[in-house]
Amino acid sequence: MRGSWLAVLIGLGLPGLALAQQAEPPASAPSLVKEHPAVPGDPIIVTGRPLPPKDEIRSLARAITPPTMANEPLPRFFESVCFGSKGLDRQTLVDIGDRLAADADQAGIKLAGDGCRPNVVILFVDGIEGEIDTLVKRRWWVFGYRSPSEIREIVDERGPVRAWSNIETRSSDGNRIDSNGVLRVSVASRLVSSVRQDALASIVLVERKALIGKTPVQIADYIAMRALAGARPRRTSGRETILTLFDGATRNAPPELTAFDRGYLHGLYAGEANALASTTQGRIVRDILKAKDREMTTATGK
Repeated sequence: MRGSWLAVLIGLGLPGLALAQQAEPPASAPSLVKEHPAVPGDPIIVTGRPLPPKDEIRSLARAITPPTMANEPLPRFFESVCFGSKGLDRQTLVDIGDRLAADADQAGIKLAGDGCRPNVVILFVDGIEGEIDTLVKRRWWVFGYRSPSEIREIVDERGPVRAWSNIETRSSDGNRIDSNGVLRVSVASRLVSSVRQDALASIVLVERKALIGKTPVQIADYIAMRALAGARPRRTSGRETILTLFDGATRNAPPELTAFDRGYLHGLYAGEANALASTTQGRIVRDILKAKDREMTTATGK
């Protein structure tokens, strides 16, 4: 796991995505990130909290899910994920990368091997508004096939983070649209979709100064939700999710992925690739409830 991440650090290998213009912080420079003794593989220590009502869990899960029609699949990665990053000292990037890989593995997401080509790119920058404005004007293609209004929605997001995933519609078997613009499908059912939504790449930009006081575990877990699940941190203030990490109204953000977050990630990546969004959302809620139940059992020892 560590070897793959270090190989990515040597060169992102994704032309045009070395977006930040600032120089890398010197290896000897003090990190903005709060030191944390935990490393991947350490036991997760949890504190049990009362289980919120199922309707509340369902409401929050829908609030953070990207807009999708109920009869369409939710987007997710199907190819192995490969992480690439720049903008912080090397050791902090390694710590964040190791944790991201652990998050992906726990959710059942395949990890690419050494020398892989990054399809999840995280850039820590100064002046995020200027960086995103430069992308819109000079490298608009990094936003995929989005309409101007959809790009504007990304640009206008409040806070120190901008994140998006570029999606491609494929058949349930993974076939792509051919040169004639035809997508050949082999499924016709009311229970599942004839297509799936493949996440081809996720890009996350984070304002460096916003990292002050945050641990690598918190940063990585937040990025996992944004990049791997496409989660939107809307209407999450005061809720039990790592998505509150950069919410100015939240005084005590979780130290890591919560039971809600772990259940959401696992539920999204479990099941059929072409499951309807309504089906996947139901599974997500069930997985969140299971994760919460395990947390309570661990905390009480019962």
